[in-house]
Amino acid sequence: MNIRAIALATILGISAPAIIDVAVNHQAVAASFDYPVGEFVDNDWSVTLSLQGNVYYYYGQNRHNGASISLGGARVSGNRQRQVYTWNNNGTRYQIAWRPNDPYFIRVQVIGRNGRVILNRLLQAQPN
Repeated sequence: MNIRAIALATILGISAPAIIDVAVNHQAVAASFDYPVGEFVDNDWSVTLSLQGNVYYYYGQNRHNGASISLGGARVSGNRQRQVYTWNNNGTRYQIAWRPNDPYFIRVQVIGRNGRVILNRLLQAQPN
C-alpha cells in the first residue's frame, strides 16, 4: 500500500469540493451581477464606472487637485443584495460596494497594502 498515494487522494478528495465551489460561485455571481455604470461624486471625489465587453473599468479622480487613476478588470464578490467590485493596483485595493435596491449610491473604499482603509466615502450618481 502506497501511503503517499493515499494521502494525496485524501487531500484531493477533501479540497475538490471547495475548489469546485469557488469556481462555480464566482462564475455564477459574475453572470448575475448588474455592474453599476456612470459617474458617482461627492464634494471631493469622482468615480466613473463603465463596462466594455467583459471588462469593468474604474476611473477615480480627486476633484480638488485632479489626481486620478484608471483601472480595469474588477474582481466580483458579495451577493445580489450587496455587490462588491475590487480592483488591485500594486497591492492597493480600490473597492466599490453597490446595492441594486439603492442604485444611486456607491460606497468607495481604498485599502492600502497594509490593510488600512485610506478612503471610505459614499458617492451619489450624477444625472445623465
